[in-house]
Amino acid sequence: MSNVSGFAQVAFERPFFVGAVMDYSLVRTADPAADFMEDARVYEHLRVPLSGSPAAPEDKDLIAIYRDGVQSHLDGIDGILGRALITQTWQMKLPRFPQRSCAIRLPLPPLQTVSAIEYIDDDGDEITLDSGLYQVVNRGKYPSHIVPAYSQTWPSTRDVPDAVTVTFVAGYGNAADDVPAAIRNAGLLLIADLYEHREAQSVDFEIHQNKTVDWLLSPFRQVF
Repeated sequence: MSNVSGFAQVAFERPFFVGAVMDYSLVRTADPAADFMEDARVYEHLRVPLSGSPAAPEDKDLIAIYRDGVQSHLDGIDGILGRALITQTWQMKLPRFPQRSCAIRLPLPPLQTVSAIEYIDDDGDEITLDSGLYQVVNRGKYPSHIVPAYSQTWPSTRDVPDAVTVTFVAGYGNAADDVPAAIRNAGLLLIADLYEHREAQSVDFEIHQNKTVDWLLSPFRQVF
């Protein structure tokens, strides 16, 4: 998989109050080390004949294309869930810190760790913010926050693009089994739809929205 980047907006928050909204960019710097669905599980669901060693169907490459497409549809900044599935590392770039003690809301839950917060100070020097000066509020399956530590405020930055960089690791875990079963099952249904209806562009065929997929995924969709 190649690195992914994108632009969005982040809300700087106090508890129960939303503060200013500003643009930010996201760049994935470390891709997931595994797919969100093992080959064997996909082949079993599709009920395709296997041969060779390791056992695989004749059209395994086509199936892999469909699986990767479904993963892109669900995972990361471009995914409909607004989540990270398998462990991956992202850099969030901001034009400045929020005011005073407002929180930075991190996208792509679930958060695993915040690796570093770096910024360009008023003198133009690149500084790594001491981890003792901020607190990570990890909210599990919900978007997490970073706030200044008690009695601290965010430092000032030089007025340049991308003055603040937050590096964080997100995802349910390193293996497909770490991803919630509902997401994996929805993924299997989507892969099967693509595989079985690959001629969907024909005049006499129409694919209808799979309500089971919507039902499985609805609890995991993030709204920003």
